[in-house]
Amino acid sequence: SQQNIYLEKLFKFPKDWLSTKNRLTYDILTSAFSLQAEGEKYLLYDEPLGPSLGTQAQLPVLLAEYSFHNKKDIETYLALLSGLPEYYDSILQFERTKSAAGLFMDASVAQGVIDQCDAFLKTGDQNILFTTFDSRIASLNFLNETEKEKYCSLNRKALASYVIPTYRKLSKGISALKDSSKNARGLCYLPDGKNYYAYLVKDTTGCYDSVETIFKRIQSQLVKDIHTLRQIAQKNPQLFSDSGDETLKTVNDQISSDPKAILNDLKRKMAEDFPEIADVTYEVKYVEKALEDYLSPAFYLTAPLDNRNQNVIYINPKIGYRGLDLYSTLAHEGYPGHLYQTIFSNDSGIRPVRSLTNFGGYVEGWATYVESYGYEYAASLMKDPDSAKNAVRLAWLNRSMNLCIYSLIDIGIHYKGWDASRTAVFLKAFGINNASTAAEIYQYIVETPGNYLKYYWGYLNFLDLKTVCQKRLGDDFDLKEFHRRILDIGPVQFPVLEKYMK
Repeated sequence: SQQNIYLEKLFKFPKDWLSTKNRLTYDILTSAFSLQAEGEKYLLYDEPLGPSLGTQAQLPVLLAEYSFHNKKDIETYLALLSGLPEYYDSILQFERTKSAAGLFMDASVAQGVIDQCDAFLKTGDQNILFTTFDSRIASLNFLNETEKEKYCSLNRKALASYVIPTYRKLSKGISALKDSSKNARGLCYLPDGKNYYAYLVKDTTGCYDSVETIFKRIQSQLVKDIHTLRQIAQKNPQLFSDSGDETLKTVNDQISSDPKAILNDLKRKMAEDFPEIADVTYEVKYVEKALEDYLSPAFYLTAPLDNRNQNVIYINPKIGYRGLDLYSTLAHEGYPGHLYQTIFSNDSGIRPVRSLTNFGGYVEGWATYVESYGYEYAASLMKDPDSAKNAVRLAWLNRSMNLCIYSLIDIGIHYKGWDASRTAVFLKAFGINNASTAAEIYQYIVETPGNYLKYYWGYLNFLDLKTVCQKRLGDDFDLKEFHRRILDIGPVQFPVLEKYMK
């Protein structure tokens, strides 16, 4: 396999002669290629499509953010549009092969993909690839008016000739395959599906513990969070009454609704706990209406390796973020979350080859880990921070427990075989009694196996690593230096991170 060829080449390097940074890269690549070789037998279990996280949902946003620095960039972009039919044809062929092997996606997931494609097709002249292209071209000072009109015309032709027909064909192709679905439940109901899920968790989180070990650790965190919740309740019973709702409302009312003002506040507040980076520019944008139903509540688009100032945070208006929710979301996506971590790690000189690897557990785990700091910083904004502190702490506990519960359900559905009714019973134990809410949670997790573990299991790995370092260093532990070391190492598998933290 290609992975084994890569490994043979890597093993020829005299590892003891390598610098620390190159040894780190060596360990990352050997571990990644070894796992990829293990996953080759599960190729047909992979799923590139999906209503919210699928290629067809996310590609339009990536194209809308394609930067034009010269005429060649514009021509490359138009060439990419002309290549979409071939690209999506290969995906459709892959889905047909999956179908023939009895591994096609759940019918309701397929319907979600069809609905998303159809929504994209209905946007007409308001299509994101129409509007954003025209506005980008209009802002370019290296084009004259005639050239701008020419490129806008070429884009319209490319959309009409390639993009629109491709999405129409994808919708029809998935419709034709929809009834071939043989499994509407977790991955463990597929042939060898339990082993595939165990592999997927390793690949998704960058952590190589067994699924059972992960399940037990998450359970223990849930018990700990419940204990903390009870302690807060005993000391502050008013937070669990109408007056508690009023306290939280007061907290929300005192937080700015301006994302840039919040990000600037986060930058100031985080200085005590996190190392400084040189200023970067960024934009905060809102998801186009046609894509609101299908894209994540918020997301950060990774800055290009050669342009640290091209940072974009998207917020989905449909979610209605405000107050504490908006503040913590921007802590996750911006400072000290994704934007900050990406820029810091790139500025620290990580090897460009590492951009070929993707470690969701580190990236999403870090952003979830720093959310807890975002809640603390929000409390300090209040006119009476002491009274608000417990209300904000309670909000973070609620967030942590939700992710914890969904992560347990992820393992329950895809590894232990929970069906919709078993999942609903589990949710009822935590006060989630609404049948439609339980059904939505079940369906989303069926559709996105391992997704919640990226966030929560990644978060717990950082939390546990901090505990280990605090115990080892005692009074010498320095939180800012702990964070600096993690960020200097950059996105890696957790066993590699732990090795180099030592």
